Amino acid sequence: AAAAAAAAAAAAAAAEVPVLAAHAEPSFFSTLQGPIQDVIAPGHWVGQLAGINSKTDRWEFADSSPEEVSGALVSVLEGLTPDRRAKLLMPELRIARADASAVHVLTWTKAEWLDSLDVRLEPRGSGCVARASFYATGLVPTSVPLAPLINIAMAWFPFGSAEPSRGGPLQDFRLRAIKGLLAKRLEPPQLVPAEP
Repeated sequence: AAAAAAAAAAAAAAAEVPVLAAHAEPSFFSTLQGPIQDVIAPGHWVGQLAGINSKTDRWEFADSSPEEVSGALVSVLEGLTPDRRAKLLMPELRIARADASAVHVLTWTKAEWLDSLDVRLEPRGSGCVARASFYATGLVPTSVPLAPLINIAMAWFPFGSAEPSRGGPLQDFRLRAIKGLLAKRLEPPQLVPAEP
């Protein structure tokens, strides 16, 4: 019985490791330098022009207002499980802005590279249109002292990140996943007929 209990405790501890890894708080340097790097985003300067480590999509929501889309997106992001965050390579995220005109999110990888999600919302008829961008902010992780300055110096150097499963562009993968979760969240509830 003691061996079974020890084995169960070891299995439980092993099962918790990915969860803990998926919610790693950014280091002191990342917490300090992340917002600065987010504003200047030197990794996005060339990336957005070359389409490397940067993706922008247009999302249309025929029956949802900008307020509803913004609220649903925040709900989706806050509701991501540790496993889903790990699969999206963004175990830590901070919502910097969320209102009817925009949602802006800082996301850190496990190694503390900072990527940003920026969603601009415009009303269209009874719905809205969103311009969603996900992009890398720099080549050097924000955990490195003086990372924003180093990333400014390295801004000319294009770099890319691959999605974990198929090897496609990471930012494309993230936008597809988030758009799918957002569309699900905005779906009207389905009424199931009661059985007699």
